Amino acid sequence: MTYDRFSASTLLAGTAMALALLATAGPLKAQDATATDLQQIDVEGDSDGDGIIDIPAAVSKADRVKIQEDYAGDVTQVLRSSPGTFTREPSDQPGITVNIRGLQGMGRVNSMIDGVPQTFRNLSGHGGTFDNMLYVEQNMLVGVDVTRGAVSGAEGMGTLAGAANFRTLDVDDVLLPGRDYGVMTSVRAGTNGFDYSRLLTGAARTDMGEGEIGIVGALSDTKKSPYDNGDGVSYPFAGDQHPKSGLFKINLSPDSDHKLALGAIWYGNDFLPGSSGYNWQIENQTYTAKYTYQPGSDLIDLSVNAYLNITDLEFDGSNGNVTTFDGRKGTNTTTGFDISNRMRFDLNDETELKLTYGGAYSRDRYEGNAKRGANPDGTLVKAGVFSEATITRGIFDLTGGLRYDYWSLEGISGYDTPGTNGCAANGEPCAMETLSRDGGDLNPKITLAARPLDWLQPYITYAHTSRPPTAAEMFYPGGHSFDGSSDPINNNPNLSPEKSRGWDIGVNMTTDDLLTPGDSAWLKVGFFHNRIRDYITYDIDTDGAARWVNVDGTTVMKGLELEGGYDAGRYFAGFSLTLADTNQPEGAAAGVGGDTGRLPDDFATIDVGMRFLEETLTVGGRMRYVGKSKQAYINQEMAFELDAYTLFDAHASWQINENAKIFVNVENVFDESYMKANSGLMDSYGGVKNGRGRTFIIGATARF
Repeated sequence: MTYDRFSASTLLAGTAMALALLATAGPLKAQDATATDLQQIDVEGDSDGDGIIDIPAAVSKADRVKIQEDYAGDVTQVLRSSPGTFTREPSDQPGITVNIRGLQGMGRVNSMIDGVPQTFRNLSGHGGTFDNMLYVEQNMLVGVDVTRGAVSGAEGMGTLAGAANFRTLDVDDVLLPGRDYGVMTSVRAGTNGFDYSRLLTGAARTDMGEGEIGIVGALSDTKKSPYDNGDGVSYPFAGDQHPKSGLFKINLSPDSDHKLALGAIWYGNDFLPGSSGYNWQIENQTYTAKYTYQPGSDLIDLSVNAYLNITDLEFDGSNGNVTTFDGRKGTNTTTGFDISNRMRFDLNDETELKLTYGGAYSRDRYEGNAKRGANPDGTLVKAGVFSEATITRGIFDLTGGLRYDYWSLEGISGYDTPGTNGCAANGEPCAMETLSRDGGDLNPKITLAARPLDWLQPYITYAHTSRPPTAAEMFYPGGHSFDGSSDPINNNPNLSPEKSRGWDIGVNMTTDDLLTPGDSAWLKVGFFHNRIRDYITYDIDTDGAARWVNVDGTTVMKGLELEGGYDAGRYFAGFSLTLADTNQPEGAAAGVGGDTGRLPDDFATIDVGMRFLEETLTVGGRMRYVGKSKQAYINQEMAFELDAYTLFDAHASWQINENAKIFVNVENVFDESYMKANSGLMDSYGGVKNGRGRTFIIGATARF
């Protein structure tokens, strides 16, 4: 891997191509040079629940304003502000691991960038993890959508607990209303380890036959340094990092029926996780092709998507701390496609039927060199078909879904040491036997929702979900494969998929003119109860060998989730609350060499604010509460008990005019000292509290 070449050549060349295409895109639509009316300035808040209040399911959404302005680009805190949603958050690891209802890693949660699954993992160090990690530059994000529980369509294939989709910039995010070409730039600077962040993006669209073509290109980078905690002590594991990213998208619409969107996102970073002891070089590439055909027929609403994700890892040896696995290289490649169609029928004057059906395929392959350590090579193929029908009659909506998820797993049982068992003495370790397994599960889902009053929608859902074992679990080579060899005794080709049987019972409420004329309020309340069989964890098997095994019995996870908002124009508020019991089984040496997420039983966020100067100036404050939690370590008696903590943040933004906006954030206003929940073993073991102390960030966005 050549990280410098990637960031300076691949990244810049891709975006330079976008800018060149912008310049040669052809005659743009005419701009109204004589217009004198000011463009409308959009005011975004929590007035309608971001469109989620009418969905009879546990879903949450965050837009660009919330991510980039209210949270200064920190999407991990955005996720933690949603009910039932958390993250694994070591302060030395920029990779994002999403936790939904106590479950994370190994594909339990489908974490995506623009709909593309991110499945990279790399276990390194006793405080490491096999959890999937998603790498994205914060400035590129314009939204994140979270579904908790059973997920419909292609995104739910082989997924146990839910899905999170991280949406990136597109043409309409750059252009001013009514404009057909433009540039947007955003900069931030801060204190306490937040050095700076920069974004430059340009976009244009022009006529193409009966339709149009749109192009957008972007460059972004963020520089961070070690920070102090609330005690004024420098956190020792948060080293320098400087992620860089590029983005290029083309949207083709030759007419109103056909749309084709092509996209590419590049990410590069170099960082030293304290839990690993090795300097990581990460390159992540995501490519998408999305086609829709909507001819205006009730029988055809076709969507076809294809994607490719490549994540490369290298230990370059630059840290000089440990050397055993210097030179490790690994590549995770995911390819896939899906196709679906929506149909609508009027069965009679009072009854409507909506039908969605389709299929999906994905192939996830990890391949490493002789320094792979505990990360086995292997290929997981998932394929499936799905259908969902909703009958609407009167106040009731009845939705029935059925999906079949097939999986196939292939890998190497182990590697012989050079010079043994016929393996060349001066060569690489030699692969032993190739093993394969496959299977499939039929997963039904049924939802009954009602609208007895305009402001009230209760619903109840029962669903089955499942997720297959991964190559990391089935072909685990043991934790001390120092010379590239491994023993098949640590494999477990008999692993069964995890299976969940779950209930979601909820109610959506929304109303206008609640306290004052013109105001609006909304509330989502949900209860979940999931029973998981064959949960997979690392433990001592019946033959005395340590490997990944299915846990006997049933693991029960349940909880209450609330999310709501109020907006009166001048005043606004939003909140989320989670009260849950999501403890998962712990095996041998829990937290060591396979760290698992342990959530607090309760956590909450409250955000309140006011708008001034004709609602162009917004000032807000936020409270973040996280209850007591535990960091797994060896056994129950040795586990680290983490105290609850309450933090206060402040944020403000001023829309100066349609072209310029400034924003200010203060994280941890009162400089509290705390240990973050679900932040990994090494932080707790090191004994230094890892919560960031008071941090000021100021930024500005300009659009022309």
